[in-house]
Amino acid sequence: MSIVEFKNVFYIYPNNNKYALENITFSVKKGEFFAVMGENGAGKTTLCKLINGLIPHHCGGRLSGTVTVDGLNTVESTIPQLALKAGIVLDDPDAQLFTSSVRHEAAFGSENLLLPPDEIEERITFALCAVGLKGYKERVPSTLSGGEKQRLSIAAALAMKGKILVLDDPLCRLDPDGAQEVITVLDDIRLKYQMTIIIVCGDSRKMAHYADRVCLLNNGRVSAIDTADKIFSDSDLLEENGIMPVKITERIKINHTTQCEHQGDAGLLFRTDSLLKKPMIQVSNFSYRYERSNININNINLTIYENDFIAVMGKNGCGKTTLLKNITGLLKPSGGDIYIRGRNTKELTVADISKEVGFVMQNPDTQLFTDSVYNETAFALKNLRLSKKEISQRVKDALNIVGLHDETAFPHALSRPDRIMTIIASVLAMGCRIIILDEVDAGNDYRGSLKIMNIARELHSKGFTIVFVTHNIYLADNFAHRLVKMERDYIYE
Repeated sequence: MSIVEFKNVFYIYPNNNKYALENITFSVKKGEFFAVMGENGAGKTTLCKLINGLIPHHCGGRLSGTVTVDGLNTVESTIPQLALKAGIVLDDPDAQLFTSSVRHEAAFGSENLLLPPDEIEERITFALCAVGLKGYKERVPSTLSGGEKQRLSIAAALAMKGKILVLDDPLCRLDPDGAQEVITVLDDIRLKYQMTIIIVCGDSRKMAHYADRVCLLNNGRVSAIDTADKIFSDSDLLEENGIMPVKITERIKINHTTQCEHQGDAGLLFRTDSLLKKPMIQVSNFSYRYERSNININNINLTIYENDFIAVMGKNGCGKTTLLKNITGLLKPSGGDIYIRGRNTKELTVADISKEVGFVMQNPDTQLFTDSVYNETAFALKNLRLSKKEISQRVKDALNIVGLHDETAFPHALSRPDRIMTIIASVLAMGCRIIILDEVDAGNDYRGSLKIMNIARELHSKGFTIVFVTHNIYLADNFAHRLVKMERDYIYE
């Protein structure tokens, strides 16, 4: 029996003339594990918003056709009514967690329904037990690991006791252990409570194992819907839709507690061609302590050499981003020293460091704020009071390297990979020879991630030093010359 049904659905966002979804017709069976896959911009998030009523009630736009969720027509129902049928979990758990404790987070929806205290407490217990957070009620959400935060987001949705759980790329920001933890919880919930799981996910290997059926979206249209076995056995279909073949992910294995293994000609741990070159960044006995938190990083030592190409991996919360922020001067070490080309960062300003090290953060939108690609790339150069001629030449050269040819384009209207390319161009224009990429593959599709990493490879071939943080062992295996694995109090190669 179908619990979610799309019939001839067309949707256009406000102030747009292109369909985000076009002629969508399919149904999801009760208790099914239903995966939605496709490239960035294919319409996956739009589809999720249609199920819980955010479209059209919140987003507006033009919608035709019908979406039915457990017997309710979404156009004729309110968002609160639909929330009792389908809970939604976003890709970034921090965007959904806002209360002071795990208990309050799980209780929030039920409290808004004005349920009796005893029933609220029963729902809290049910939801936290279901996701394996039974003893966490009084924990502050910000102190949880990435996997624990995502499980808490799922618990908050479960506490509403709906029949459907919609998840928009919940694994994309998690380390391999955290991702496996969340997908296992979802499958257990589905089987134990007969829930329907609708998940957007780019992990071919996991979807091949867990999904009953897979829907491929391509430019707002359904490209294929079939069993996971049939979808993932068709390599041509996967290529057409920008989905990583399962056979690629199966070639590479990782032991999350000890080392990285590569079933090929050369293991990552033995690529040492950079070790003979001069140091560019030296991290010596580094430690960092956050105020009002028990999360500390201690005794980190690392040398990054000229023209190095390093992948940094490690579990969520081990301190990878914290280390990068200290290298780039956004944070200051609590102990130890960091040297860039022999100069201690304690004696350098952020502006000084930005001329040496270009930092591309996880979320490109936090670094884009002007009205055109040209102005974005030229912004820091104008602050240096360079001549218009030099600024123009630097911008042109940087944009050519990253393959952006429309200088007038509005940055936030670009695809996610091209937004990241804009930031890379901005740091290249500054003359940085060290480029740090912090999980720029998170939220990107297979082709988008390869596009960014191929630019990084090209820069490396021109003598740049590249450091990239990732949870994607495929990218580490195919691009890095050295693998650095980080733990809270230790880093090793």
